[in-house]
Amino acid sequence: MTFSLIALEPSSRTLGIACATGGPALGGFVPHLLPGIGAAITQGYSTHVAAAERALVWLAEGWQVDDVIARLRDEDRGQAWRQLGLLDIDGRSAGWSGEANEAEVAMQLESGLVVAGNMLASDTVVPAMVAAFHRAMRRSATLADALLAALSDGQRAGGDRRGEFSAALKVRSPGGVPLDLRIDDAADAVTALVDLHRRIRDDTAFQAFLGRLPTADDPHRH
Repeated sequence: MTFSLIALEPSSRTLGIACATGGPALGGFVPHLLPGIGAAITQGYSTHVAAAERALVWLAEGWQVDDVIARLRDEDRGQAWRQLGLLDIDGRSAGWSGEANEAEVAMQLESGLVVAGNMLASDTVVPAMVAAFHRAMRRSATLADALLAALSDGQRAGGDRRGEFSAALKVRSPGGVPLDLRIDDAADAVTALVDLHRRIRDDTAFQAFLGRLPTADDPHRH
């Protein structure tokens, strides 16, 4: 029902998530990010928001990603209907795809990257996303642009077999200013999300506003 990715930009320890689905308003359900700690995506036939939130709390307490995933699965009688991916601030990844989710179902775990989807139009969606993300990073794209490139290539490879009617993007460095965008209901939500990101990136007044917001490094900026 959804295709998503989590990624880490190691030098700045910036985490990011991009996701899209064939239903409305995924931004409040699928992507979860705790700056300096980790990020999670929760999706599937029965999305488990509380599981993603618990995962990030446990990471903050010092748990390893594999232990977090193992405990979540062990304690969840509905785990067969979930798909959950997790990435910590050191780039360690883990996750699972429950067997009750509708095909195509896929998840690829790498250092610094999680890509996952279910109810996909084809088995090429996740590989296309992985390849697009790596291409963008090799071009020295920003993390946000690389995430959106991957989401767009996932859509071109078929995406959600129902189409994409909502999409979201989250990017945050420790102590930094958030980038948190969502399209809650649009006929082509991935394109709308890319366009929204481009508009705010090119909006000089908005960029000036962001440039004067306090950060952990400069808490008195104004």
